[in-house]
Formats: sequence, C-alpha cells, structure tokens
Amino acid sequence: MAPQHPEEGEWGGVAKRRKAATATDVSMELDILDCPVCYHPLRPPIFQCSVGHVACSSCCANLPDRCHSCSTTGYNRCYIMEHVVDSTKVPCLYGNLGCTKKITYYEKEDHEKVCPHGPCFWPETDCSFCGSTSMLHEHFASVHMWHCIRLSYNKAFRFRVAQGSTVLEGEDGHLFLVNMVLEPVGGVISLFSIQPNITESNFKCKLAVSCPEMSYSQVSQFQMRSTNLFDGLPKDRFLFVVPKVLLRDTSTNATASVSVSVSVTLIPP
Repeated sequence: MAPQHPEEGEWGGVAKRRKAATATDVSMELDILDCPVCYHPLRPPIFQCSVGHVACSSCCANLPDRCHSCSTTGYNRCYIMEHVVDSTKVPCLYGNLGCTKKITYYEKEDHEKVCPHGPCFWPETDCSFCGSTSMLHEHFASVHMWHCIRLSYNKAFRFRVAQGSTVLEGEDGHLFLVNMVLEPVGGVISLFSIQPNITESNFKCKLAVSCPEMSYSQVSQFQMRSTNLFDGLPKDRFLFVVPKVLLRDTSTNATASVSVSVSVTLIPP
C-alpha cells in the first residue's frame, strides 16, 4: 500500500510545518551562554555530561573526565547548544557611534577590540569629547577650529608646522595628528595615527626638513604610534627635532613655527 501523506489543512499543512529559517529578536540572560567553569562565552565545540551540564572544550580537556557539576563520567558533543550559540547575534557595544553589525555572542569581544567605530577622545583636559573618528574629525573642525590638511599616501606633502597640533586626513579618511612643542633645543615634532583600537600602527611616516641656505637637511622614517587619545598625546613616541635656528617667531610658544617646509610622506600598510 502506498504511504499516506497528510492532506493540505491536516495538522496545519505540510507547508506550515516546514517553515523556513527566520530571525527574530528575543530577550534572554546572556550568561546562560557562558561556560559555567571558566565563565567565557561558549563556542563550538561544546560538550555536555549525561545529565545535561555543559562545558567548553578547553575546560573539558582540563577536567578529569568527570562533570564539574554532578561528577558523572564522560562528555559528549552538544550539537543543539552549538546551534544556539551560533545563532545568537548581539549588537556591538559601539552601536551609538555608528556600528550596525550584529555579532555572534562569542565573537563580540573580539569584534569590539577592532571595531572601527570604537571611541576616540579629545587629547586635552578642557574637553570631554568621546566619539568615533568621523565624529572626532568634525569636532576638530567645528568646535576647536583645528586646521585639517588632506593628503595622498606615498606622496611627499610639504607644509609649515606651527606650534600646537595640525590634523592630517588620509585619502581613505584615516586621521593623523602632527604636534610641535617648543623646547630649548628647538621644535620637537611628533606624529600619530588616530584610531579607536590601540594596536601597533601599520602606517609608516617619513619626515624631512631642509634649508639650502644653511646647507642643512634631515630625514627620518619611522613606524607611527597609534592612539585613541584617551590619555592625551602618548609619551612613548618618536620625536623629530628641528634645530632652533630653523624656527621663526620663537618669542612666544603660540607663534613659533618651522621657517622651512616639512615634508611628510604617509606610507600605508
């Protein structure tokens, strides 16, 4: 006898019972997705004892083949829990700064460490600004009237460096900060890559200054320091010293500048 198939309408219909996978927003306590042993987010492979207590693979490897909760022996893969953690998406912490990504819960921390929408700060104590790099760019110009110069990578760009800070914008929108302070030895120039995640910068910089009248030239190439400016300008930075004889208007710090142009070449990764 041929097998009987349910008719349309029976038990809600075959089409209704075979729903396509859909996404919906739900509320839940996210700590149930953490390993109860190490408290880190669970990620595949996940294991459970015969009673149903789960643990991550790292903790299972360190346990003496005995459940951490009920002491039963042996663990098996828990595929349903793996499906749950793979399907659980959460918003980025920096959603209010422009990130619209939904990330798998166990990848949230890794994403936020490199999220391009993470916060940057104003480098001086008189301003409490906190926002993304695009917000910081607007803040530089509209609130503090800091001059911003747009330039191309791998091409020398010449400009006069003045006492204080100048903002450089790369062709991809990346921000850099040139700072000069007046010291007894001369003008001390430093240059930073501004990015929300304080990691080693992939950018290199070549600074050059020359004065044909004095037969003087100086060139330095260095790995650029990255900063989100949370603690102001970094202390551990490369310093490019311009001799005092090349400075003009040194009677006051506010008006001091390099009397010859400084060439900047930004070298991307």
